[in-house]
Parts: sequence; structure tokens; C-alpha cells
Amino acid sequence: MKTTAISTVVALGFLCAVAGGQPPNLDALLAKAGQWDYDQNREPVRAVSDAIQKAQGSSATLREIETRFIAFLKSGATPASKDFICRQLSLMGSAASVPVLSTILVQASTAEVARFALERIPGAEADRALRDALAKSSGNTRIGIINTLGWRGDAGAVAALGPLTSAPDQSTAAAALAALAAIADPAAVQALGAIFGKTSGAAHVSAAEACLKAADNLVARGDKAAAAPLYKKLYAAAEPPVVRAGALHGIIATDAQPTAVLMEALRGDDTRLQAIAIGALARGGSVKQLLAEMPKLSEASRVRVLGTLSEHRQGGVLPAFTESLNDKSGPVRLAGLDGIGVVGDASVIPLVAAVAVGGDEAERTAARNALGRIPGKDVDRKFVEGLTGGEPKIRLELIRAAGARGTPAASPALLKLSRDTDDDVRRESIRALRTTAASADVAGLVALLVSPTRPGDRAEVVRSLGTVVRRSDPACVQDLVSAYTATGEAEARAALLQVLGQSGDARALAILRGALKEDNPDLKRGAILALTDWPDATPLPDLFEASRAASNPAHRVLALRGFVKLIGLLVPARSPGESVKLLADAMSLAKGVEEKRAVLAMLPRYPTPEALALATASLNDSQVTEEAKSAVGRIERTLKR
Repeated sequence: MKTTAISTVVALGFLCAVAGGQPPNLDALLAKAGQWDYDQNREPVRAVSDAIQKAQGSSATLREIETRFIAFLKSGATPASKDFICRQLSLMGSAASVPVLSTILVQASTAEVARFALERIPGAEADRALRDALAKSSGNTRIGIINTLGWRGDAGAVAALGPLTSAPDQSTAAAALAALAAIADPAAVQALGAIFGKTSGAAHVSAAEACLKAADNLVARGDKAAAAPLYKKLYAAAEPPVVRAGALHGIIATDAQPTAVLMEALRGDDTRLQAIAIGALARGGSVKQLLAEMPKLSEASRVRVLGTLSEHRQGGVLPAFTESLNDKSGPVRLAGLDGIGVVGDASVIPLVAAVAVGGDEAERTAARNALGRIPGKDVDRKFVEGLTGGEPKIRLELIRAAGARGTPAASPALLKLSRDTDDDVRRESIRALRTTAASADVAGLVALLVSPTRPGDRAEVVRSLGTVVRRSDPACVQDLVSAYTATGEAEARAALLQVLGQSGDARALAILRGALKEDNPDLKRGAILALTDWPDATPLPDLFEASRAASNPAHRVLALRGFVKLIGLLVPARSPGESVKLLADAMSLAKGVEEKRAVLAMLPRYPTPEALALATASLNDSQVTEEAKSAVGRIERTLKR
């Protein structure tokens, strides 16, 4: 039977090929496609797709192909191949395909593929076919047809869809409501309104949501006038909260003067509607009314107002934020401080700085964050002015803020304050210079390092100076070299070595190599630590030799740890084999457990037979047996890949 049906398709294809001048091999392609199934090679159907692609641009050719496809759907071809042909018709089909698709639309095995094709074929014929099939279908097939009628926006289906909204099957009723909302023409809107007016409970909620969707669709099509009455009806107090919220959004979109409704929502007790009203009033031209109402609102709403105003950055709202700092509510005060960081200006600096020295930890933190974020160059100037006098506590906050902002203009004042008699002011100034200072300030920081106001300041100066040197002109290294040569104080020289080690400069390397030969143990230790901080692996030989030749056990360990650390930098580049050789050298000097563990931990980064041999050699060392087993296992797994 199937052979006869396929032969019929081939014969029809042959006749069409002769009549329309089609490629004769399409007959064979369709014959093969008619026997195709989902679990088989897709080549037969892919070949048909290619033939369609080649026919693009020729309407006559496409119509001839469509004729063959129509005959194909009437044949005994496999369900999989008919599915494929329906999908092709969804892209190229015309009214001519509707009759055959209508026939298979009411057959359970082919309903879905037929609907898929009809959904995309334009024209009233497809609409009628779907409407006709609606009365003949049931279950999921009917739901699918309902969905398609909605997707197509078929106004002619409204009469048939209305009764289905009250179907016993909830899925069918929901699909009918959604289809009417998608169609959203006057008849559909009227039908939805009637359903909305006579339902209750869950059915009423579903109807309200469908009305809301219909109104949204009207707005999307540009018909705000038709949508506006729906939104106002849905905004009634008795409607579900989610629906009312959506309706309020709709009123904002369709009403040229929604302020009265928004103010009503703002004063109400529905927090969802309040939030929508606050956002709309803040975005629109009603900020003054929002601010006037703000003191009467709940704590949560006041916080929301401040957050929304800072988000939209409306002009003229700064007083609301400064006044909020006196609010009885802690969350409101925090929201005010957060907003000041966005909308504030130089005028609020004293006020916020005063909060930053207050007793509430959360507000202190928020105030400091605000001081660091307030925008504008005039704000930076105000900070610089405030550094030269005033109450020490306030000045301390301004110093912190200048550092947080990285204000370059503050550096001269901060250098002076780095010698202040107040310990907190002095040390906070040194920290702030880490972000504000530049090349021009290196000499001043070097002088501060050599001769600090208090010896305990040196560690902080080293951290700041090292950071500044790394981002400054390389010529600044000469200031460090000159200071090291000129000073005879061991502590100052050791501190300078720390900074030189972070520079990566050849002049600094020469100084560090010389310090390794010093008799002073503190200088030698400082040189080892500085070489360990070097930004590349250049000092590897120096650290190895320092460890090998050290008479001081602490120096030997420090140098060896630095040597292992720099092996991991891979700058300049080296092969895995070279790295393993260096680690073997390190292991030959390692006497302590920690140094051996450091070598074993690094070996798996260079998985070579040599690394495996080195790790295996440590299996008998009771101090690091477990670490050696771990390294051996990791290297072996990598080598086996």
C-alpha cells in the first residue's frame, strides 16, 4: 500500500516537473523523503530543503513545489516526513495548502504539525480552517487551535472563543481568555469586559489578568485611547493587587495627567502601588509634590523615595537628602547618606563629615562612603581647603575622603600633614598619599621615609611610597638610590631597600646586590626581602647564592623561600624543564619542612618526567611523605592525559 502511495507522489511530481520546468531529480528526492523517519539520517529531507532554497526568488517554482507537497500529504508517507513537509509549508505555503492541512488538522496524529503550518500561512482561508476545526476538536488539540487563533489575531474567532472562556476544563478556559486578550479588537475587549463583570473568585482573577493583557496589547499597537478605560476599570480597589499594579502602570502610560491617581496611590496603604507611584512621580514633573508628601509617608516609603530620587538624579532634590539626616529613622538617615554620594555637592561636605565622626558605626561608614563618592571638581577643592585647619576629627575624615577619591591636588597638604603631631592625622595622611601622590611627590615621600616624625610611621610610608613608585616615572628611582647612598642610618636604608625591591629598576637591583654583601644583618635581611618582592625572576641567581652561602640560618631560609617564589613568576619565560631544574636546586638547599613543602607544591605546575622523579625522591622523607605522594599523583595524572 505504502509503495503504491509513494509511486503516486513520484508520478505527480514527474507531471509537475514536465509542466512547470522543475528539476527532474525532485521526484526522486520526494520519494526518498516519503520513507524517512526521525531516527534515520536526515539527508533525504535535507536534500528537499536544498531544493526549496534553490527555488527562492521564483514564485512559480515555489507554487509548483507546493503542489507536490499537497499531494505528498495525501499519500501514505511516514508521519515524520509529513511533519517535515508541514514545516516547509509553514514557511512557503499559501491558501492552496489550506484544504489538505484542514483535513489533517482534525487527525490526532497530525493535528500539531498541521496547526503549526496553518498558524504561519497568511490569509482568511487559514483563519476559517482553524475556526472550523475548533468545533470539531477537543483536549490539547483544541487548546492548540485556540492559541493559534490568538497568535494570528483572528477577529472572526471572537464569537467562538467567548463561550470557551467558561469551559469546565481550566486549561481551555485560560487559553480562550489569553486568545481574546491577544486579539484585543473592540469585540474581544467587549467579550472580556462581560466575562470580567460576571465572574468571581479564581475565574475573576483570570478574567482581570486577561483584560490587563488586552489593554497592554492595545498600548503596544498605539491605541492608548482604547486601553485607558480598561486600565481605570482594573484599578478599582476590589481588584487583585497584581492586577491593580499593572493597571497603575497602564494609567501612567495612557493618561496625560496621572498625578492625581499617583498621589492617591502614594497616600494609600498598598506598598506595591506606593512604589510604582514613587517611581513615576520621581521620573515625571511632580517631584515637588512627592517631596511635600514625603514626611507623611512610612519609614519604608521614605527610604524608597530617597533611593528613587538618587537613582533618577533629578535636580533640586538635595535638600530632601540633607533634611533626611535629621530623620528619627536610622534607615532613612542611611538612605539619605547613600543618596548624597550621588546628588550631593561641595556644600554638604561639612554636614556629612560631621556624621562621619558621630557615634553610630553604620552612619559613620555610610558618611565616609558618601564623602568618597560626591561628584565634582569643586568637591575636591573643598576637601583640599578643609585639610589645612578645623577640628582634628573632621580633618581626619577629610583626609580619608581625599585618599578614597584619589585627589591629586591634596598631595601637598597631605605631605605636610604626614608630619603632624596628631598620630591619627599623620598616619591617615600617609595612607591617603598612596592614592593621591604622583611622580612629583616621590621626593617628599622619600624624605619622610628617611626622617619620619615617629619611627613607627616608616612601615606605612614604605607601603605608600612603594605603590606610588610603581605607577610613577622610572626616573623617580634615582631619588631612592640617592637617599640610600646619602643616609647612614641602618633602619632608613633597610626601609629604602624594601621600596627599591618593588621598582623592578636596574639601578635598584645593583643597590640590592650590594646590600647582600653588607655586614649589617638587618641590611642583608632587607635586601633578601626586597629581592623576593622583585616583579620578575631576574634575581633568582642572587637569592640562590644568598641562601647557599648564608651563615645566618634565618637569612638562608628567607632567601630560599624568595628563590622558590620567583620561580613561579615565569618572567622571563623559561621551559618547564628549566623550572624543574631550579626547583631541584632549591630542594638541594631545603632543610626545613616548610621549604620542602613549598618545592613539592610547585612541582605539579611543571609536569615532566624530571618533576615526577624529583617528587618521587621525597617519598622516603618522613617530614613530607604526604606532600610528596600528592605531588606524584598529580604529576602522574597529567602525564597520562
